[in-house]
Amino acid sequence: MTVDADITVEILREIRDEIRSTRTELKAELVEVKTELVQVNKRLDGVTERLDVVEHTLTDFAGQHLLLTRFVKNVAYRHDDELADLRDRVEKLEQRKKPS
Repeated sequence: MTVDADITVEILREIRDEIRSTRTELKAELVEVKTELVQVNKRLDGVTERLDVVEHTLTDFAGQHLLLTRFVKNVAYRHDDELADLRDRVEKLEQRKKPS
């Protein structure tokens, strides 16, 4: 073989070795990325579970709030006549006490 052929073979071997090295590094990095992705997915599952709890709690709270609002409205409505009667009585009493 000639010197040019030897240099060409040497360059090709270096390129091959560099490709192998790069492939090995890429595989190692891919394994790291996959591991991190699994961890992120686990964390995301935890966040999703917590959000489900929050959603359930808010839905339950909204239902309770609606019931409480209706109850207060009903109680106030039932006592409107009584309150009006008491106001009338107080006004009459205050008018009696006023000097003429």
